[in-house]
Amino acid sequence: MTKKSFAVIGLGQFGRAVLEELIDNGMDVIAIDNDPDAVARVSKILPTCFVADSTNELTLKELGIKDVDAAIVAYGSNKEASVLTTVILRELGVERIIVRVDDDYYIPILKKLGATEVITPQKAAGITLANRLGSEDYKDFYRLDNKYSIVSIAINPGFVPISLKDLNAKGVYGINVVLVVRGSKSFVPGGNDSLLPGDTIFVVGSTKEIRDFREGINGRKKNKQK
Repeated sequence: MTKKSFAVIGLGQFGRAVLEELIDNGMDVIAIDNDPDAVARVSKILPTCFVADSTNELTLKELGIKDVDAAIVAYGSNKEASVLTTVILRELGVERIIVRVDDDYYIPILKKLGATEVITPQKAAGITLANRLGSEDYKDFYRLDNKYSIVSIAINPGFVPISLKDLNAKGVYGINVVLVVRGSKSFVPGGNDSLLPGDTIFVVGSTKEIRDFREGINGRKKNKQK
């Protein structure tokens, strides 16, 4: 399998987080920023990190950016640099251009200019926070698309153990339990596996389906002894 190569342009918190995950996954990465301090911090873990102006087409050519499989433009609030860099990457023939922005207004503009994907992490963080606040036993909430999400749910200590086959989460609630975390271990469950008090489970479904499922399982409490 051919190793993929990526360019990460902009080395703030978001850009660095993307870069570190790519490195951990064994990918080839070129990183650039016009801030020498940001580059110095990243150069400790990545030798192919350069102080450069991404709005200069010649500079990007010289660094080999045109040959990467995908480029991530991670400036966020610097709209002018994001727009100009996107246009140059398109002109260089980069097939996949992922741009981070903090303002939804620029999403259609960037797509018209050549971005293949535009992400708004601040909006995603807001959605996650709102859903977590609305359901205290949600530990994490990830929006997959306009309909489906993946949520980790902490099962309360009073939960009555039940096998997934008997729970029939797909048939009753329309959701899938895709992972169970129990103590320091995690596993993909089968029908004969049971959910236990204190488990953290990851489920996939629509927001309403997951909410109904959460209310259903965390309502399964042991009868209090008289």
